[in-house]
Amino acid sequence: MHTNICLIGSTKFENIFRELEVDLSIRGYIVLSPLVYTQSGEHPKCGEKEKEILDLVQKEKIRQSDIVFVVDVDGYVGKSTKSQIEYSKLLNKPILYYSKGEVKKID
Repeated sequence: MHTNICLIGSTKFENIFRELEVDLSIRGYIVLSPLVYTQSGEHPKCGEKEKEILDLVQKEKIRQSDIVFVVDVDGYVGKSTKSQIEYSKLLNKPILYYSKGEVKKID
C-alpha cells in the first residue's frame, strides 16, 4: 500500500513544492499538491471564484491523504493554509512542517 501525502502552503513557494514533489515521489509516495501556482488575481483564469474552487479541491486532497505536509518557508502560513491546517486537524491527519525540517520524518 502506498502513502498519500498532501502538500499545503502558500503557492508563492512553488519552487519548494516542486522539489518536494520530486523528492517524495521518487521515495515512493503519492503526492497530492496544489498544481495551480498563482495567487488570486495574478492570472486571468484565477480570480476569487477560482480560488474558492481551488481551496475546495485542496481540502478534498487533504481528505484523501494519509499525511499533510505544510510548506511554511520561514514559518509563513497564510489564511488559506491556516484553514487547511484546521481542516486537517478535524480529520485527525498527521501534520508535519517544512520550517521544522520534518520532511525527514517521512520515511
